[in-house]
Amino acid sequence: MEIPGVKCHFAMGRPGRLVAARLLPDQDVYQGVVALIKESGFKSGEVTAIGSLKSASVMWAKTEEFTGDFENEAVLYEMKGPVELGVAKGYFGVDENGELFMHLHGLILDKEGQMRCGNLQPGSAPVLATVELTITEFAGLDMNYTIDPVWNHKFPRPVPLDE
Repeated sequence: MEIPGVKCHFAMGRPGRLVAARLLPDQDVYQGVVALIKESGFKSGEVTAIGSLKSASVMWAKTEEFTGDFENEAVLYEMKGPVELGVAKGYFGVDENGELFMHLHGLILDKEGQMRCGNLQPGSAPVLATVELTITEFAGLDMNYTIDPVWNHKFPRPVPLDE
C-alpha cells in the first residue's frame, strides 16, 4: 500500500496471539526469543522485554552508506555486566529464504551508569536474574525482510494477508 506524499511501506493488520515468558539465568536473550517465536509458530510480530543481564553487546551504524562491510560500517559495543536491560523492542518476520529474521534493539545500562542502544547481538546477552517478555503475533499482515538495494541490508516490507 502507498500513501501519496509519504515515503513508506505499510500494511494494516491487528494483534494476534500473545506469548508471555520469563527467561531464566544464563539463557541468551536473542536466542531465547527466537526459540519462543519458533515454538509458538508465529511468522511475524513484535517483541518487548525488560530485565537484567550478565553482559550485552549492541551494534549501531557509523556511516550513512552500507555496502555489507559491517566491520567498517558499524560500531560494536560490548558492555560488561551486570547490566540492566531497560527495554528490548523488536520486530520479526521471514526473509527471502523463508527463515526467521528478527531486528531487536536493546537499551542497556551498565554499572557505571553508561547507556547504549543498538542491535542486540545474538549470543551476547545472558540473563542475570530475569528477563520478562511478551511476543505479539501480527494477524492480517506479514513482515517480509528483504535486502534493500540502496542500503544492502535487510529491511521489512509489511504485506497484507488475505484472510
